[in-house]
Amino acid sequence: MYQDCALCPRNCHVNRNENRGFCKMGADAIVNLWKLHYGEEPVISGSRGSGTIFFEGCSLGCIFCQNHEISRGATSRGEIVSAHSLSNIMLELEQMGAHNINLVTFTHFAPTVREGIIIARSKGLKIPVAANISGYEKVETLRMFEGLIDIYMPDFKFWDEKLSSSLAHTSDYREYAISAIEEMYRQTGTPEFNSDGTMKKGIIVRHLMLPGKLFDTKKIIDHLTDKYGNNIYISLMNQYTPMNGAQGFLAQRLKPEHYDSMVEYLMVKEQDNGFIQGEDASGTDLIPDFK
Repeated sequence: MYQDCALCPRNCHVNRNENRGFCKMGADAIVNLWKLHYGEEPVISGSRGSGTIFFEGCSLGCIFCQNHEISRGATSRGEIVSAHSLSNIMLELEQMGAHNINLVTFTHFAPTVREGIIIARSKGLKIPVAANISGYEKVETLRMFEGLIDIYMPDFKFWDEKLSSSLAHTSDYREYAISAIEEMYRQTGTPEFNSDGTMKKGIIVRHLMLPGKLFDTKKIIDHLTDKYGNNIYISLMNQYTPMNGAQGFLAQRLKPEHYDSMVEYLMVKEQDNGFIQGEDASGTDLIPDFK
């Protein structure tokens, strides 16, 4: 699959054994950081942390990315991992007490990660595996993980075509995100929880509000609540932080009253299953200390 790569909607068809694809990665899966992470939603982090594995590269490439140190492939400081070594990382995180395995931005390495999960399960991995991904995904790639991924945590970043074109260089983000979330829901169904309150199975759709883009947020909330209601969780985030060189509206921070208005809108839509950030979460505190 790496030889003529069409794992993501970019369909660049690059031979990643020899060159880098749109994701800025070759055929070797690269992990920059793995750790117990406490900054996810409470049902993911729990009391002992989420066993989070951060991969380098990205097939979306938002210009405001907070993880740009590892997502843009400019300088790699991570380590190449085989499917076997990836399975060992998963098992070690489980031994450290992780509630789940949290795979961050990995679908451009889908064949390697899929094999890694299979090997880890064969070695006794018992905790849920979560996919922490951009939402810009192909259904065909997601189907590779049916029965292997227990929890999906996709972003739903943009509704407007012009906005996604200007910020992520793609006009078809919305259509791919809609079909991808449908596939995720088909695989997982309604949420299930462990006795300690952590999620065992289900979907948490995340939306990072951007400054001045209330209409976009409202359209995304309308779609998710109308189609899924409380069969999924919606996580509405206020942590947008301007990165160096940000211009125009991206140089601003989200107005608290705008965030509050969308929280109220979720309540109007009778969305009970969700998460909000009670205080301003912008800044760098939630950005990991990457290698």
